[in-house]
Amino acid sequence: MRLALYALGVASLLGIASCGGDSTAPATTGGGGGGGGGGGGSGGTTPVATNSVTVGNNFFNPLNAQVARGTTVTWTWAQDADQHNVVFADGTQSAIISSGTYSRTFNTAGTFAYVCTLHSGMNGSIIVQ
Repeated sequence: MRLALYALGVASLLGIASCGGDSTAPATTGGGGGGGGGGGGSGGTTPVATNSVTVGNNFFNPLNAQVARGTTVTWTWAQDADQHNVVFADGTQSAIISSGTYSRTFNTAGTFAYVCTLHSGMNGSIIVQ
């Protein structure tokens, strides 16, 4: 079931280049991620102007981050017993970890959705203006 959910999520997303690299692939223009998963994200669905996302107990916070072109966004894992990852539709992804950071630079305007492939419903987006 996890594979089917992941395939469905990936089929509807369009990601960008690898960690810290030049992100120039076209973005999707639709809405970003949905609910925060098992832990519920407290970031809500309204985009938050930030370049920092917390990865926690089955949530990304904020769910939707808004940044300017050329911004590097950093995901920081809270100390959590569960492992998580950040996966974009183009296959670019973080390691599966329970602590640490992952960064990615966004150089193209659009909405870049991502998921944790280990926890269905755990998703978010970066909105680049």
